[in-house]
Amino acid sequence: MSRFISIIIAIVAILAITAQAFVTPGQQNVVSVSQRTPIATSKTAAFIFGKKNEDLSDIESRDMTREEMVELNKKNEDIMNMELQAMTGFSLVLSLPILYLCWVAFFSD
Repeated sequence: MSRFISIIIAIVAILAITAQAFVTPGQQNVVSVSQRTPIATSKTAAFIFGKKNEDLSDIESRDMTREEMVELNKKNEDIMNMELQAMTGFSLVLSLPILYLCWVAFFSD
């Protein structure tokens, strides 16, 4: 009986610790306004990595021709087929132990 109670206490303790991950921090974890350091107002990737002004004048945009679209679609289709074959092979490799166990279960004497 004491072992059962100790297991229940351990489970409740683990659940109590992990449940704090979904709770907003209490007042003891919040830094007061006077202790905060001023932070930059811009959160863009260019500002964070030190790029102040980014020159985009070399970028051209135009519609693709029909031949370019057909070529891109063919390339994407080849890539998707390779991914599908890789996923199928991977799932077959993972299912081999299960298939072996089914074979042994049904056809062993």
